[in-house]
Amino acid sequence: MSNYALRIPDSLFEFAKKCAKEDNVSLNQFIVLALAEKVSALKTAEFFAERIARARTDRLEKILAKTPDHPPVAGDELPAGWRGFPKSRRRGPRERKAAA
Repeated sequence: MSNYALRIPDSLFEFAKKCAKEDNVSLNQFIVLALAEKVSALKTAEFFAERIARARTDRLEKILAKTPDHPPVAGDELPAGWRGFPKSRRRGPRERKAAA
């Protein structure tokens, strides 16, 4: 466990104390939880960015071509004018490795 002296603006400090009291936790626990939530959100964004970079859009199009010809569920429609993924996103594993 580590200690870190933290300077917090008075208004934020008072609001954090109020929130901690409402949650029935200590201010320390509230701040640690808030920090953990922020770190988790940042790591999640980083995780999905890495997954997107590894995406094989050519495989996705092959999978989608195998699906039954039924209209999509409401809200899952493709945008108007959709023409597929741009050719620049259709890279195989060797091309992606070379680009990295």
